Amino acid sequence: MTSPGLAPGELHPPVADAAVEAAVAWMVKLQSGRATPQDYQACERWQHERPEHAQAWALMSAFSLRLKALPPALARSTLAATREPEPAPRRRSMLKGLALLAGTAGIGLASSPDGGWQCLAASHRTGVGERRRVALADGSVLHLNTATALDARVDAQERCVDLFAGEVLVECARSNGNGKGNGNRTDAAASRPFVVRTAQGRIQTEEGRFIVRQLAARTMVQALEGWVDVSPGSGELPRRRLAPGEQWDFDARGAGAIEAADGGAGAWVDGLLVARDMPLAALAAELARYRHGWLRCDPAVARLRISGVFPVDDLNRVVAAIQRTLPVRARARTSWWVTLEAR
Repeated sequence: MTSPGLAPGELHPPVADAAVEAAVAWMVKLQSGRATPQDYQACERWQHERPEHAQAWALMSAFSLRLKALPPALARSTLAATREPEPAPRRRSMLKGLALLAGTAGIGLASSPDGGWQCLAASHRTGVGERRRVALADGSVLHLNTATALDARVDAQERCVDLFAGEVLVECARSNGNGKGNGNRTDAAASRPFVVRTAQGRIQTEEGRFIVRQLAARTMVQALEGWVDVSPGSGELPRRRLAPGEQWDFDARGAGAIEAADGGAGAWVDGLLVARDMPLAALAAELARYRHGWLRCDPAVARLRISGVFPVDDLNRVVAAIQRTLPVRARARTSWWVTLEAR
């Protein structure tokens, strides 16, 4: 979606309060995971209705460009203030301050199934199309995929990750029985179970390498190395154990069958998406995770199959490769809305 931008430091003329509030509302809607193509079109029309709309959107667009480190205490206090009932002038002032912070610090909102405040207050976050590596104190390593938000805690009692949105690959520090984890570092926590919690359950291992992805109402777990125990719900359901090479897509009731994991699981850590005889619609859905806006597949070509290794950091190149491989074309209604359809 295109809109006039502001040069660095260009903050005048002042943006109208109503325009800022509307821009905030549009940003939340488009990042909710439930936005439709019509919503993107309506937002673009709104931007071009008045100059102040374009100015407000230029400020708020910084939220969707990338996620930078914002101190959790500041995030929580800001959210608490904006969620409390306040007189209109003070509330508008806070919203404008938040928009200004976005324009100067480059922070963003990670998309999540429910738009929870935890995503903004999370200790580790990535924006759309961004990946990040986080080394924990015990020697474990977290690889965050696009649009991911999580809290991580390592202390003498536990090693725990709360995944609020997105996907994480965990390289759990191995203990040699003497309290020594990865890199010969001595850490009592490395001998404790490593736990990842999602909205649907709890994933635990002693050592190993595995992926956890938070979906809209489900959790996907893929065991790459080592055994992984999965407890759906709040712990009242039977625990299931995944062997290396297995995956489980389950809900809070434990529904879902254990299957063989995708051989290309985790390739995104290296910036790659591996497709093996994948339906075009499924490939488009995966690629859409790495770009802002709407990337969809027309039903007429949705079942076409494709195989390949695609760079998620160069989606224009990927779309060009798809058009060379299959009888499809990419039609861009706006820069935010692209459809793969029959040629």
